[in-house]
Amino acid sequence: MKIRKLIKTVIFLCLIIMILMGLSGLFVDKTSRYYKSEFLNARTDFDALFFGASRMHEAVDPMYLWEKYGISSYNLASAGESVQMSYYVLKEALDRCSPKVVFIDAAKISDESDKINSGYGFVHESIDALPLNRNKLEAVNYAGRFFEGGRLGFISMLYAYHGRYDDLKEEDFKREVNYDKGAYIMTSVYKREKPVRQTDEVKELKGGDGVSHYKRILKLCREKGVRCVLTDIPVHAKIFSPGRQKHLNALIKLTKENGGDVISFNDILDEIKLDYDYDFGDAGHLNFMGAEKVCDYLAGYMQGDIGIEDHRNDPQYSIPWEEDKMKWKEQRTGMLDEKEDAVAYIFGAVDEGREIKMYVYEPDKVRNQYGMDFCLKRTGIEPEPVDEDEIGGYDMMIEVLNKENGERIAQKSFFYNQSSGMFTTKEEE
Repeated sequence: MKIRKLIKTVIFLCLIIMILMGLSGLFVDKTSRYYKSEFLNARTDFDALFFGASRMHEAVDPMYLWEKYGISSYNLASAGESVQMSYYVLKEALDRCSPKVVFIDAAKISDESDKINSGYGFVHESIDALPLNRNKLEAVNYAGRFFEGGRLGFISMLYAYHGRYDDLKEEDFKREVNYDKGAYIMTSVYKREKPVRQTDEVKELKGGDGVSHYKRILKLCREKGVRCVLTDIPVHAKIFSPGRQKHLNALIKLTKENGGDVISFNDILDEIKLDYDYDFGDAGHLNFMGAEKVCDYLAGYMQGDIGIEDHRNDPQYSIPWEEDKMKWKEQRTGMLDEKEDAVAYIFGAVDEGREIKMYVYEPDKVRNQYGMDFCLKRTGIEPEPVDEDEIGGYDMMIEVLNKENGERIAQKSFFYNQSSGMFTTKEEE
C-alpha cells in the first residue's frame, strides 16, 4: 500500500510539473525564442556575429550577406539591449560556435554607474531563449538586482509572464522562428536629416557598468582569438549630439587600446552612399535599403580585412542556408499581412519571380505618399486606374503575382488618408 501511494504521489507531482512547464511555455513572450532559436539550433558554424540594440538589429541582414557574399552570420542583437546583456549572450554564443569576428553596437555602452541601461522586457528579449546554464545564471544574477521580482523574474517564465493570460494570441500556440537569422528588416520609408561630425574631443570614461562589461567583451574576444569590432550604426542629426560624439570617441580609444577594431559608419556616410531621404524605416532605424549599404561595407571588411570565405559552393554551408533562404521567402510573404502602408507593402513583396500590380481609384493621389514616387521608379510598377467598386470600395489594391504562372501570391487593399497623404490599411475617421 505504501509503495502504491508513493507511486501515485510521484505520478501526481510529475503531472503537476508537466502542466506548469506547459503553461510556462504558453505564457512566455515568444520574441526571444523567435529571433534566437535558429542560432541555438544552428546547423552550421558562423563567420560573424552581431550584438547590440535595435539599430544593429535592423541594420544587418544575415540572409542578404549570405545571398550576395556567401557569409555565414547571425544577428543576435535585440531591441533595447544593453552591452551588459550583450556580454552574457556573447559568452553563450562563443560556447556554441567559432566566429572570426563579432560586431558590437556602440549605442548602448553606457558609462553610468550601477545601471543596467535596459528595461525589464528588453532583458527578457535578450536572455529568455538561452538555456538555463552558467551563462544565463550569470546574466540573471546581474539583471535581477535592478528589477522588482529579482532573479526569479528571469528564471521562472510562469512567474514572469502569468499576467499574459488575457493577452494570449494565436501566435502563442505556435513555435515560429525567424529564418532571417535574427534580423528585423523594415520596408517602410522615412525621411531623416543627415548628421554632421560634432567634435574630436574625447570624454573621460568613468567606468560604469556598461563600460566595464564592454571591457569584458574585449578581453573575452582576445582570449578566444576573435576580432572585436565596435560598430556605430548610422543615425540621424538629432541623435548626433556633441555629448554622444565625445562618448563615442572615448569608446573608440578604449577599443583600439584593447586590440579591437572600429567601424564608425557616421564618419563614412558619403562612402557608403547612405540616402537620408529614403534609407530609414522610421524615426531612428535603417530600412532594407540602408541595411544593404551597411552590409555591403561590412562584407568588404570581412572578406578583405579578415579573409572570410564565400561559402556558397561549400555544401556544408550552402545546403542548410539555401533551405533556410526558401523558408525565409515564405515567411516574408506571410509577413505582408503586417504591413500597414502601401510603400512598405510593395517593398516587402518585391522578389525575383514576382510581378506586382497596383490598382488605384484616383491615380493623381498616388504620389502624395512620401516615398511612393521613389518606390514606383525603383520597382517599375505602373498604377492602373480603376473604378472604386472594382476594388471593393478601397482607394488602392496591390496584387502580388507569380511571374511564371500568373497565380496570385498575396493581395492587400488600402484607404487614402487625407491628413497624412498615405495609403494605409486604416480608414480615416
